Amino acid sequence: MALNQMLADPRRILDVRRHLHLGAQVMYFDHRRGTLAPGRVLQLQATSATVQDTATHTQWKLPYAAIVADPTQRAEAPPMPPRPVDASAFKLGDTVSFTDKHLRERIGTVTRINAKSCSLLCDGEQWRVSPGLLRKIIDL
Repeated sequence: MALNQMLADPRRILDVRRHLHLGAQVMYFDHRRGTLAPGRVLQLQATSATVQDTATHTQWKLPYAAIVADPTQRAEAPPMPPRPVDASAFKLGDTVSFTDKHLRERIGTVTRINAKSCSLLCDGEQWRVSPGLLRKIIDL
């Protein structure tokens, strides 16, 4: 049960996916050898990635929990969580960005501000987003 929870942990998946891109060099757990092996990312799916072994050129569909995205990075203390942002940080007409549930970066304009959500206009679509998920974009 603990392993299934680790494999399905959305924070772990998002953390690993944030560091991955097609062609990225990664280390993955090779169950045949019982060690980490080098590989290259070929495809990214919602909960797994297709990795090609560098030595044997075999392809594996692996859960994100089995992938070390940055082999040079050592485990360290988790960063401090960012301060929560409230709706008062934004005003009508501000350009903001957020990441939707499909991990796509969206950019829009604030059209309405409520206590718990902001209404945005993104590419002709209306979105209601929590202010804590928004990042202000400063146009230089």
